Amino acid sequence: MNGKIHVQGAAPVQSPTAAPTPVDEEEAAKLAAETAAKGLTVGAVLTTEQARAISHYWQGRLLPYKMADGSQVLIARDQPLPENVKADAGKKLTAAAQAGAAQGDPINGPLIPAMKTVGFEVGHPVKCITYLKTYVGPDYEHEDWIWMNGTDGVTYDSAQAAIEGLGPLPAGTEVIVSQ
Repeated sequence: MNGKIHVQGAAPVQSPTAAPTPVDEEEAAKLAAETAAKGLTVGAVLTTEQARAISHYWQGRLLPYKMADGSQVLIARDQPLPENVKADAGKKLTAAAQAGAAQGDPINGPLIPAMKTVGFEVGHPVKCITYLKTYVGPDYEHEDWIWMNGTDGVTYDSAQAAIEGLGPLPAGTEVIVSQ
């Protein structure tokens, strides 16, 4: 023997001619999100699993919104926000506005970044109308409760006047009124 092994009758090993089709992750995420949201309406409370599946497909029109109490609610980029979500987001925005007011700046301090954060969370541009206690008067000499729209530095006598002070808004903008 010369050290070579020969097996008689063995079939030659064949290489696969085509690689298996890879799983399309985006399609899988879309299917999981649609399955998780099936039968639900905007404003429905989600389970942890439903929220995870829906949030994983971030390109979709549906989003989970995390409420202050930790629950998650279904919202849609192409529909108005449910009132419970507006109220929850309004509390966040009012807290930011009030923090700015306490520092003497009820507009540009913490409120503008808070509006951007909430806008990202809800999938809509957001404007905030808040009722807050801040320094007013020509020299900011006394504290009073006033309405502000968080964008122009003007104080208003009512929420409606503050809304009108916003002027024309881009389509899909959510105006959140909070006190």
